[in-house]
Amino acid sequence: MKTAASPPGFVAKLIFLTALFFCASNSLHAQEKIEIVIVGSAHGNSGTDEFYRPVIDKLKNYKPDMVFGEYLSESDMQKALEANHSSSANILKKMDYLKSRNPKAAGKKANLNKAYEALDKFAYHHKTRMNLARDLYLNYDRGNAEYQFWVLEKQMQDKFGKSEQAYFEKLFGSADSLRKAGFIRKSSEYHRIFFPLVYELGHAKIYPADCQVYDADWNKAMQKALAGNKAMKATAKADSTSEEAAAVKALNLYSAEAGERMKGIDYTSYAFLNSALYAELDEYVNFLGGPRFFNEPGYITVEVKQMLYWWEKRNQGICENIIRQAKERGATKVIVGVGSSHRKGMEEIFTKMPNVKLVNYNDLP
Repeated sequence: MKTAASPPGFVAKLIFLTALFFCASNSLHAQEKIEIVIVGSAHGNSGTDEFYRPVIDKLKNYKPDMVFGEYLSESDMQKALEANHSSSANILKKMDYLKSRNPKAAGKKANLNKAYEALDKFAYHHKTRMNLARDLYLNYDRGNAEYQFWVLEKQMQDKFGKSEQAYFEKLFGSADSLRKAGFIRKSSEYHRIFFPLVYELGHAKIYPADCQVYDADWNKAMQKALAGNKAMKATAKADSTSEEAAAVKALNLYSAEAGERMKGIDYTSYAFLNSALYAELDEYVNFLGGPRFFNEPGYITVEVKQMLYWWEKRNQGICENIIRQAKERGATKVIVGVGSSHRKGMEEIFTKMPNVKLVNYNDLP
């Protein structure tokens, strides 16, 4: 999903952190309790590996049973592609790339369970892992495909024999080719934090949390809000005595005050991304001001409320996906990596669910 345009000032620092991508309560058995850490994450992480090491260590010490990412399940990915989701062209292009490298193998039905079993017994079956990475992507499991590509590049490639390196190049080209094609996203929160976490925990998979059922509705609402925001500013510029001008003045005043509050804060820090201050500022950045301006007569209240409605529908779906899978696997402690714009809304939804305990990232030792 595309993110809304944001006003000038302090928000320029935040905008690269929170590209907006797109939880009804499931009852749990009386004695079951699920503890959840939502890690509000940046989608762009330009620091060094050392910068993110404390984040990984903090999460690893929590010892979660499952780690979730902002990925779609296989069935939901198929439905999203059929519905022409906003990322469909990009995903299909990647699938075509993999198929073009090895057309005969791409047409065969993959035995993913067999591959996982083989790697569980011996992690250095490199060709098996290469096949698994390709087959996962072609079977609509983008999250675990990207995880396997990360393992191949960061943990295994320096151990390849000559025939294994040749096989890698046959299937994928070089590692640079995979990066160029978008299979390896070096600045993503997954490459920097969650894939290393899953690997060091010894987990076989990362689990899909995302919900994109409302993608089309969200995009329509966002476009209407952007158009309304543009019209509001145009009216304010044309008539300084208008209600719209008063609303724009209030927005600009908040922006200036927020800029002062941001002084001295490391806005790339995961402590900040998971703070109450971040949640407040993010609302202003990504929702064109947000609820704090709903009482301003000239503000685009109706349009922003519609944006927030569909955003919260997505959050509701994400929360339901997490609880359902955690129950299925008997998990009692889970970590959820999502874009920081989701954290506050998801916490509000989880708080209303029975037998769910929330732990804030910043409260972890």
